[in-house]
Amino acid sequence: MSLSPGDPASTSALGGALRTQAGRLADLVVDLDAAATRLSRTGASDPSDRERDLVTRAATELDRVGGLLQSWTTTAVESAAGLRSLEPALRRSDLAVDGQLVVERSGPSRVEPAQRLAERERLQELLNRVTAVRSRELARLRRELEISHASLAALSDRARSGT
Repeated sequence: MSLSPGDPASTSALGGALRTQAGRLADLVVDLDAAATRLSRTGASDPSDRERDLVTRAATELDRVGGLLQSWTTTAVESAAGLRSLEPALRRSDLAVDGQLVVERSGPSRVEPAQRLAERERLQELLNRVTAVRSRELARLRRELEISHASLAALSDRARSGT
């Protein structure tokens, strides 16, 4: 029985790495700001304004994506825990999870059919709650990553074009 959570530790690590790199980019912006301030005291124009803007926007997106991945990790772990919490009742009733459905195990059962049916319906409702939360979060993650992909692609195009 599994909701196929993938590897939450790796997902969280990736999210953390993205957030760390975002912090490093933000530090670079601070350094560029300081250099620009020193340069402006001499009356010269600031040649790094465009670069600071690009780096700031990239850092913001990387931090956002990292946060989304870490949030997804929490959802995946909580979903797996919710599924594991159903295991004792599933075993007692000779039931199993197949994908997103609670089904009867193959072979004979010592559980009374009416009791087994009632328990299957109850456990299906609990499983539906677990999978609904997971599905909503996965859909949100997918939408947000598509938005972030478009933002980062636009930043990349802008950086290459020099505009």
